[in-house]
Amino acid sequence: MSAINDLISQIENSELRERIQREVDKMAKQKKFGLVFEEHLPECSLLYDVPVRKGSKVAQKNGKVNDFYTVLSIEGDRAVCMKQREKTAVELPLADIVTVAEFGEPIYPYLKPLDAVCNAPDSELWHTLIEADNYHALQLLEYLYAGKVDCIYIDPPYNTGARDWKYNNNYVDSNDTYRHSKWLSMMQKRLKIAKKLLKRDGMLITTIDDNEYADLYLLIEELFPECSNTTISIQMNPGGTQGKAFSVTNEYAIITYFSSTQICKKKHIDGDTYNLRRWGSTSNRYEGATCFYPIILNSKDEIMGFGNVLSNEIHPSAQVEYRQDGTKLVWPIDVKGIEKKWRYARDTVESVKSRMFVEKHNERIEIFLHRETEPPKTIWINPEYNSEAHGTKLIKDILGKGRFSYPKSLYATKDCISLMVANKPNALIVDFFAGSGTTLHAVNLLNAEDGGHRRCIVVTNNEVSDAEAKNLAAKGYRPGDEEWEKQGIARYVTWPRTVCSIEGHDVDGRPLKGNYLGSNLPMADGFKANATYFKLGFLDKNAVALGRQFKEMLPTLWMKAGAYGKCPTVEGEMIPKMLFLPENRFAVLNEENAFLELEVALKEHPEIETVYIITDYQAGYSAMAKKLNVKHTYQLYRDYLDNFRINTGRN
Repeated sequence: MSAINDLISQIENSELRERIQREVDKMAKQKKFGLVFEEHLPECSLLYDVPVRKGSKVAQKNGKVNDFYTVLSIEGDRAVCMKQREKTAVELPLADIVTVAEFGEPIYPYLKPLDAVCNAPDSELWHTLIEADNYHALQLLEYLYAGKVDCIYIDPPYNTGARDWKYNNNYVDSNDTYRHSKWLSMMQKRLKIAKKLLKRDGMLITTIDDNEYADLYLLIEELFPECSNTTISIQMNPGGTQGKAFSVTNEYAIITYFSSTQICKKKHIDGDTYNLRRWGSTSNRYEGATCFYPIILNSKDEIMGFGNVLSNEIHPSAQVEYRQDGTKLVWPIDVKGIEKKWRYARDTVESVKSRMFVEKHNERIEIFLHRETEPPKTIWINPEYNSEAHGTKLIKDILGKGRFSYPKSLYATKDCISLMVANKPNALIVDFFAGSGTTLHAVNLLNAEDGGHRRCIVVTNNEVSDAEAKNLAAKGYRPGDEEWEKQGIARYVTWPRTVCSIEGHDVDGRPLKGNYLGSNLPMADGFKANATYFKLGFLDKNAVALGRQFKEMLPTLWMKAGAYGKCPTVEGEMIPKMLFLPENRFAVLNEENAFLELEVALKEHPEIETVYIITDYQAGYSAMAKKLNVKHTYQLYRDYLDNFRINTGRN
C-alpha cells in the first residue's frame, strides 16, 4: 500500500489525485492482510425449551435454521407463520417449529438443574457441566466470571471434513467450499468472549491438528495481540495415521499467555538426580581448565567447601584423599582412574552447593546433585499421551463401546493444564468444547494428586452424531424429543463419564480397574469431588424484571457467588423476604423491609461474601450496599438484565 500511495502522490492533477486516493482508501478498508476469511452470517441457536408464541421468530426443525418465520397466530396445534422477506402466510404444525435466537439479539440465560453427583459431602467444592450452545454459555460465563478464570483449555473440532461439527445447525463436510472460513468465523466469536474471562495472568490452551493449525495461530495472534504464543507438539498417536505421504503422530497445543503469567516448571525428564562429575564427550580434565578442583568433606562426609583449581602438572593420588585433620578431598576421577572434570567451574560451583549430596560406593565417594525443575519443552513424547491407550480405551472401560471418537489422553490434558495451575491449588478452569469430559476428569485427578481445590466448568452441546441423527430421524424422532436428547453427547457421554469417574465405577456399576498413571491412585476409589449438571435455558426479560423467575435465577446467583456448596433451591410458591445461605456464602434480599434483619444476620455469619439486593431504585441500592461489610453486592434484576441487554458480547 505504501508503494501505491507514493505513486498517487506523483499525480499532478490534484482533483484526479484526490479521487484516486479516496477510492484506494475504500479498497484498503475492505481488504484484509494477514489472516483473511469471510465473517459469515450470524449463527443461530434453536431454543427448544422456549415456548412458541405469537410474534416469535421460529424455524422448521427439519429445515434450515436461518430460514426464519414470524408467528402471526396460533390455533390449536398449528401456527400461521410469515416467512421472512415474503408476504405469503403458511400454516405449520407447532410440533415442527422451534424458537430461534440470532447472534446479535439479547438473550437472558438461566441454568436448569438436571442432575448432581456428590462424592464429597464435607466439601464445598462443586464442578459444573453446562449443556448448551457454547456461545450462549460463554455469554453467561462472561456475566459470572469476567476476568476471574485462571485457565481455559479447549479442544475445538478439528474441521477434518468428516462432518464432525455444525455451523448454523448444518454439518460441515469436505465438499463445503467455505468450511475453513466458517470454522474461523465460529472460533473468532467464541475466542473474543473467552478473552474476557481470563485473568491478566491467566492462560488459554487450544489443542488442534494440521487442518486448522496455521489459521488458528494467526487468529489467536490477531485476537490476543498483547499475549505471547508458544506451540507444543504432542505425540498423541505413536503409530501414526495412515496418510498417503506422511504418517502423522502429533497434534499441537497453542499456549497463549500474558507477560505476567507464571508458567509452572516441570520435573526433569532424565530423573531427579545426576552426578556432579561429567562423563562422555568433552568430559576430560584438560577440556575444562577451571573445573578440576577438590570438594572438601568433613569427618561425617558433609560438604564443607571447595579447594582451588589444581595446576595442570599436579595429579591427585586417589579419587578420595584423606587428610590428618579428618577431612577428605574428593576429585572428579572416574572408576577407571581417568581424570575428568566437574560440571561447574570453581567460580560458579558455590551456587549449587545447596543441591549437592554425598553417596559412598565402597572406597569411592560420589557427589550428586538434586535436579531443579525445568521450563516445559516444546516437544512432548510420553507413552502416557497416547490417545488410544489413555483416551479411547479409558472411555471404553467407563462407558462401553462406541460412545465417543478420538478423546484426548487424560494425562496429556492434565499436563497441559498443569502448565498454568500446578502452583494454583484454588484455580478456576473452563473448557467450552468439553467433548467427552476429559478436562473435568483431569482436574479431579490433579486435585487428588496434590490436595488441590481447583474448580472446573465444562460446556458441551447435546448434539448426536451424523449417523445417529439419520437413524433417529428414520424412526420418526426429532431434535427436542426425549429419545433424541438422551443420545446426545452431554447426556450420553460427558455426564455419565463425570459421574462414573467421580464414584469409581463404570456405567453398569462395576468398580473401575487399574490405577491412574504416575500417582498409582486406584480408579475404583473415585475422587472426593462433587459436580452438578445444568441445561442452559432462556428467560423472558419482563418476567425477570417483575421478579417472577427468582427460582429459575437462583442457580445463576449461586454460580456468580462462587458456586460454594450444593446449589440451593427454594421450595413452595412463596418467595422469602430474605434468603440467607451461609453454606453457599451468599444472601438475597428480596424485600427492602427485611434489610435490618439482613444486617443482623451478616454480623453473625462473616462467611457471607456476596449479597444480591432486589430493588428498582439505584439510590436505595447504593445506600444499602454501603452499609454491608461484604466483598460483593449486586442490584437485581438490573445488574442481570443490563448485562445481557447492553453487553451481549456479539460485536
